[in-house]
Amino acid sequence: MYLWRIFYVRQMEQKQISIRLGEVILFSEELVLVKLKHDHEIILEDVKEQIDAAIKLSGGKKFATILDGGLTLDVTDEAMTYAARFKNEKWIAFAIVTRSLSERLFANYYLMFKKPVRPTKVFTSPAGAEKWLKQFVKMDVPLKYEI
Repeated sequence: MYLWRIFYVRQMEQKQISIRLGEVILFSEELVLVKLKHDHEIILEDVKEQIDAAIKLSGGKKFATILDGGLTLDVTDEAMTYAARFKNEKWIAFAIVTRSLSERLFANYYLMFKKPVRPTKVFTSPAGAEKWLKQFVKMDVPLKYEI
């Protein structure tokens, strides 16, 4: 049973889709990680690409998403509004990991003024996001990754 779990987890980790600003990874059965690698402005097309990739990777199952923007500071108003208002009954929670004070302020603006349709919270570390998301989805591997 243990060997099967290792094999299963390794298979899960391999499911990813490259996007313009980074990659979208099916981290565990119900957790999608959006890992941005570049310091660019996030525009509407980027948000649509990230959401489409997450839905595809989830395979029709419920999922939560962690967005780790690295050091991305700039998101257009149009992109924020789309992400906040996008409805999909399978996307059940959204965690945003920020790496700086300015990012945190931007993310809090998103929460206060865009009012996302799903539970959304801002964290300063992936560990905090993981702990919060466990109330929504099961995670079969610890959340460890590098930017």
